[in-house]
This record gives sequence, structure tokens and C-alpha cells, in this order.
Amino acid sequence: MLKESGQAVEAVYATEGTPLIVGPNGVFKNAPNPNAARLFQSWMFTLEAQQLMIEIGGLRSVHALAKEKPGRKPLKEIKLMKDDPVAVERDSEQIKARYTQYFRV
Repeated sequence: MLKESGQAVEAVYATEGTPLIVGPNGVFKNAPNPNAARLFQSWMFTLEAQQLMIEIGGLRSVHALAKEKPGRKPLKEIKLMKDDPVAVERDSEQIKARYTQYFRV
């Protein structure tokens, strides 16, 4: 999004792979308006919503009909890293410590 706004930056994708972070979506068990929540959740998977996330949020979509913004490298051309949820959970403390070290937070 910075590049698209004219900033002198370039997206770089690591040759060994780029993490794919999926945004979870769900309806809380005790939601005050569960039907509205389900309708909103269903809408989030429509082409319209997915395209909004691409255009406004700068995100990616695997929706078959969604169109990437011009000038962006298509997701299908980016080597994605394989994740291992068991390993992530097992190593979570080490991962958090490394994150703190790298980003000083």
C-alpha cells in the first residue's frame, strides 16, 4: 500500500518462502445477534467482500474471481511457506522471545 501511495519502497519476497497468515473468522457462542453474525460471516466470503479486502485492506484473497490490484505480484507467483501448527505451538515461547528480540517490543 505504501508503494501504491508513491513511497519509495518495494515488496520483497524471500526465496525460501513467505508466510501465509490466514485471518480466522467465526461467530461467538453467546453472540447477542447470532443470525446477524452468521450473515456477516457469510458475506465476508463473497466476491464483493474479498475484493474490498484487496482494494482497501491491501490483503490477498484466494477467491477464484477476486482480482489482484494492478502492479502487485499475484499470490500464485509467490512461494508460500508450509506451516506446522504443532511445531508453532511447541515452540511458541521461543518464537515470542525471538520476536521481542528482533522488534524490541
